[in-house]
Amino acid sequence: MQPDGVRFGLGAVKGAGEGAIVSILETRKALGGHMASLFALAEHADLRLVNKKVLESLIKAGAFDLLAPGGRETYLAWRPRLVAGLDRVLDHGGRHQKDRDQGQSQLFGGESEMHGAAADNAALPDAKPWSETEALAFEKEALGLYMSGHPLQRYAGVLLAAGAKRLADLTQSDNDCAIGGVVTGLRPLKTKRGDRMAVFTLEEEAASVEAVVFPEAFGRFGSLVVSDAMLLVRGKFERDDESSRLVVSEITPLELVKERAVREVQIRLAAGRGVDREIMRRLAGVLERYPGDRRVSFLVEVNGRARGFRVRTGTAHRIKRPLRPRCRSGMWRGHCCSEMRPWGGLAMGPCRSGRRQRGGIPFRMAPLPHYQIAQLLH
Repeated sequence: MQPDGVRFGLGAVKGAGEGAIVSILETRKALGGHMASLFALAEHADLRLVNKKVLESLIKAGAFDLLAPGGRETYLAWRPRLVAGLDRVLDHGGRHQKDRDQGQSQLFGGESEMHGAAADNAALPDAKPWSETEALAFEKEALGLYMSGHPLQRYAGVLLAAGAKRLADLTQSDNDCAIGGVVTGLRPLKTKRGDRMAVFTLEEEAASVEAVVFPEAFGRFGSLVVSDAMLLVRGKFERDDESSRLVVSEITPLELVKERAVREVQIRLAAGRGVDREIMRRLAGVLERYPGDRRVSFLVEVNGRARGFRVRTGTAHRIKRPLRPRCRSGMWRGHCCSEMRPWGGLAMGPCRSGRRQRGGIPFRMAPLPHYQIAQLLH
């Protein structure tokens, strides 16, 4: 541990051999202890050792994050650009070394040396930024562990609401408990009778436990037991002086637990700000076409009052919360918003077909008669 972070030996990065690491360290020393860009590394390193596979592993591990123009915090956009530009980087490095070996470096010069890191970074292609989940998965692939965070962090509130226990708090056996974690070390097995079962390691942020799924539970939940799946696992926790394990009785994906945690969706309406009968009819059409199981209420702002009036639909009128709520339709922006999206705009999600429709992406709501919605404007 260091004040500015954690030092992790480059030799422990999967796919990066000792020879490649030595070449990189020698290159850094030859460049005065600092490499301005990946292009500069390719100009001097032994590319027979420091190949595309090695560089890709190092990028996924975050070894080049400090080269990002915007700093380490921009790693989600920086790492995919480096990966996308590896062919260009290696081609440049190969040509530079060839010219240098032929005594032509003074004639042509290295682009990095002539233009600096800014030009090198600009030469990298644009690429779609990685999501945090993708970046963490690549870190696990390259390092065998998560470095910049943990995928369970975004489910902390969900796990707390679901009554999940942390392994550190389980100091003795518990006949019925729930633990949230990531599936690793999965081992599919068969009993002597040929019944399928599985054993895996359920990893929390700071601890792990062996989970055993016997045939009866495996028959019900076996399809959910896959590597890197994020699950809420319920069962019997057994602990003795030497070891501990969880005998699984029930498994639920954390994304489903998160969805179930939302009991009501609130839609905010600003009366008089372009919200007319036509807008309400179109909203009513969405409500009627896509039924679900979440209660819907409307918060109507009148005369600019922030608190507004809250109007609930009948108990039979429900919405299904989309897993990834979005707003793509300009018709809603500025008119209403869902509490799931604080920036404004009605939170819309994929319909059952998964295809977008003209006029917005409908989300699953229960029927609501037109006259009930129209009454909100009066």
